[in-house]
Amino acid sequence: MRSDFAGTTAQFYAEFRRDLPSDQADRLVAAVGLRPDDIALDLGCGTGQLAVPLAEHCAAVVAIDPEPDMLAGLRARRAERVVCVLGGDRDLPTLAVPFAAPLGLVTIGNALHWMDERSTLRTAAALLRPGGAVAVVTQGPPLWLGPAPWQRTVRQALESLYGPVTGNCRTDSSALEERRAMATELGLATEVLTWTASYPVTVDWVIGHLGSALGSDKLSRVEELRLLLEQLRDESMVEEVTTSVLVIRPGG
Repeated sequence: MRSDFAGTTAQFYAEFRRDLPSDQADRLVAAVGLRPDDIALDLGCGTGQLAVPLAEHCAAVVAIDPEPDMLAGLRARRAERVVCVLGGDRDLPTLAVPFAAPLGLVTIGNALHWMDERSTLRTAAALLRPGGAVAVVTQGPPLWLGPAPWQRTVRQALESLYGPVTGNCRTDSSALEERRAMATELGLATEVLTWTASYPVTVDWVIGHLGSALGSDKLSRVEELRLLLEQLRDESMVEEVTTSVLVIRPGG
């Protein structure tokens, strides 16, 4: 699991990455059968976009990330029942040892593409209590690949500064099907949940969100990006986001 989200990038992440909406968190909890006395684990937790809303529904969430600045952002939220742990996907077997009981849920939100996907799914599934689940949560399309005219303007601005923009963070349907097939090959059962939401956004929010995704090596040009996007200042902009959840359980 790569750590490339330190410093200013982590600050942007804390401010400009949305939590899973409460209604979607409720649906996820119901779908996976998360219990009030369960321990959940959020791998690649960032600044708590899944861990914080899920902590309201269980005894504790162990939030794991390889970037100390991400965990600092999560700690600053002072969320109850969230325990921060420095680590990544390769640490998962070792980190699971201290748990008093098998996990009710393992979540991976917009982060599996940084990991050894097959190994992570296999290891995570082995940590579950009977009836527990792994939930791979993605939200897309990425802002810079959306179909709205203002999103095309964002994409053009990015490409003028950084070159071709094609990365979709594996939020597309083909990645979902690849992961579903991978889980099936591992003898795991799967189902897919999808929800949509609309979010009004501003130019400042768009720039902050992009800053959270650029990586530290590209942040020096954020002010140039701001100038290029000033043309959108008076636009009415709405981002349409689809949340896809691949629910994986032992016993395919």
